[in-house]
Amino acid sequence: MKKILLLTISILMVTALFAKVKASNPIPSYNVLVTNESTFQETILVLSSYAPSDEKRDINVSNDGTAGNGNGPVGGGSSIAVYIYRLDQSVKLGPFVIPAGETLTVPIDGYNWGVFTQTNNPTYISVWTNDKP
Repeated sequence: MKKILLLTISILMVTALFAKVKASNPIPSYNVLVTNESTFQETILVLSSYAPSDEKRDINVSNDGTAGNGNGPVGGGSSIAVYIYRLDQSVKLGPFVIPAGETLTVPIDGYNWGVFTQTNNPTYISVWTNDKP
């Protein structure tokens, strides 16, 4: 009986761990409601011959505004704190603070990147990348 209980608890813990890892939004994502914190990540390519480009591109994070009930002050809104990181964890940028209605643009390389956001008030966030001309 103890072995079955231990096995069941182990399976639940592993499932919860994978659910937490998979609980990120893809890049690009537009108008995602963030109530506390959220993670955005580019798709990880697992090809053995994958070689990222050295060309620079931009990652954009937009604080599209509050998602409250509309009773806030005119022109008010919540700022978000943003960390931008390479998925291999070799580069971490931030924290950046983005006021409501503003967009942050940061140059990045061809590797896969992620964005971690935090806010005290619900807000809509968009994250996307674009190549430099």
